[in-house]
Amino acid sequence: MNSKSETLVAASVKPKFWKLSQGKEEFDYADIIESISKSLVYVHNDTGAKGRSAKSQAQDFIDAPIGEYFYLTYGNSGVYLLGQFSGPANIFSKYKEGWLDRKFEFIAPSITNKRYSGEQKWWAPNDNSTFTSVPEEELMLFEKEILDPYFGLNLKEFGV
Repeated sequence: MNSKSETLVAASVKPKFWKLSQGKEEFDYADIIESISKSLVYVHNDTGAKGRSAKSQAQDFIDAPIGEYFYLTYGNSGVYLLGQFSGPANIFSKYKEGWLDRKFEFIAPSITNKRYSGEQKWWAPNDNSTFTSVPEEELMLFEKEILDPYFGLNLKEFGV
């Protein structure tokens, strides 16, 4: 394959976005700041499936490919950052027993501290979910509700 066709293939792959919530019951404010400073995000190994999914949110966290994007929330108290997974899931996290962690690259900080008040979706900050993907058919809504107001970004910047 020549470099031109490789570039076209790479450009045709749509990025995937995830909501990742580190909740108030498990993390205090200092834990969130430390998580960000270490470029690590966490999901508990026992985090179950959402709805009728056969796959747990913990397994989704493990299986999400390096290079996929996520936005980090602290419950519905704030959207903190947009990140990109830079390594595989570590099942031997030093955080606490039973936790998984993943390294990430910091892409952008949230530009507002306003509480999310948009549509309730599994991938939205106001839903009780831990690690949930944004369906491809809802990317435009994701852009309107999360990417633009919280990060000043649009999907075109991600090749969509």
